[in-house]
Amino acid sequence: MNRKSTWIALAGCIAVVVFLVLNPLATLGTIGGALLLGVAFVYFIHFRHPSGVMSLNEVSDRRWHSVDLGKTTISGDGTRYEIYVRRGASSNLIIHFSGGGACWDDITASQPITLRRVLRGYTRDLRAFYFTALTKLFPTALTGMANQRDKDNRFRDWNFVFIPYTTGDLHVGDVVNTYAGKKGPFQVHHNGRNNTTAALAWIFANFLEPEKVMVSGESSEAWASAFYAPLVADHYTGKRVYCLSDGAGILSPRWSDVFDRTWRADSATYLGFQIGTDVYEDALSHRIDRVGGDIRYLHSNTLYDDTLTRFSAALNNVPTDTDRFIDDWSAHTVETMKRLAGDPDLAYQHFLTDWGHNVRRHTTAHTITTNELFHKAEADGVTYAEWLARNVIDDEDLSLGGRLLP
Repeated sequence: MNRKSTWIALAGCIAVVVFLVLNPLATLGTIGGALLLGVAFVYFIHFRHPSGVMSLNEVSDRRWHSVDLGKTTISGDGTRYEIYVRRGASSNLIIHFSGGGACWDDITASQPITLRRVLRGYTRDLRAFYFTALTKLFPTALTGMANQRDKDNRFRDWNFVFIPYTTGDLHVGDVVNTYAGKKGPFQVHHNGRNNTTAALAWIFANFLEPEKVMVSGESSEAWASAFYAPLVADHYTGKRVYCLSDGAGILSPRWSDVFDRTWRADSATYLGFQIGTDVYEDALSHRIDRVGGDIRYLHSNTLYDDTLTRFSAALNNVPTDTDRFIDDWSAHTVETMKRLAGDPDLAYQHFLTDWGHNVRRHTTAHTITTNELFHKAEADGVTYAEWLARNVIDDEDLSLGGRLLP
């Protein structure tokens, strides 16, 4: 660019600045337009729908791809369902169940998770209970263990299959229920069992001989990882399967009714255990089938989980006007982890932390695995990321947070 052109460009920039200064409405419009363009870029470009594949053989890059599993799969609101796969540089495999709440009656089914409800912020009484459909945020928004650009993430080169959760039934339902809403009756497809069965069938057909296998889940799907790890272990015979449950634990006498009456889970036949009051512990210790394979259970919780405490209160119809519902949930969770840690028949390691305790709310974070807390949250001076890698990659038996288990 010559000197004349430079002066012309500079004069043009000055003219634009002067115009915007003298015209505040135009300035606001320009800023608003820029923000809208930024939001549009993030929503439509960064979170664009992953390209579809039918098999892993079609994947030659390290990007996310969607997999349509066919007509037997469906989301809670009747829309399409799919899973996502990302090829890794190693032969190791992560099967990850996404979180996403649950619903079990007219009140909870009438309050799905929406952007508007999320933007309301924290409230002691839950006002958003479950995802009804796929969201653009996943899988692209995943960080932590799923971040392949993080050189400190020791799982960055693993193959990753992400199983979304859109049915409000902990991935075990097999029924279409009609609920009563303010605008009239509506249906929820509790199709979690069929969605998961189809997902695992695709995984087994495409990952024939993985070196290491981890079945992980967080939030409501921390239970699903425990439910389905035995099926994965039965398939990959001779392999140790690592089962990570991040944020699992609610005690309730209502579980049996919710699982087998509301969701039609047929727990004894299909899940292999009788539903008691603590479904996570039941899945590990109270089985009526014989679990084959070598499963190593990894269980993580924060001491005053800001989400599980409120779900527990909603499920058990407990008031939330004092901190008692939080402390009761915490005490039950500690007791469960103590029992599991003392079970001689289980290969069980735990991570329990009060890291980041919000004293005013009396809460701690909900989950850690696929968010920014992966490298931050600590127990006994060790980060969650290190605890997980040492158990899974280094095969070290490591439990943390023992000081919180009196």
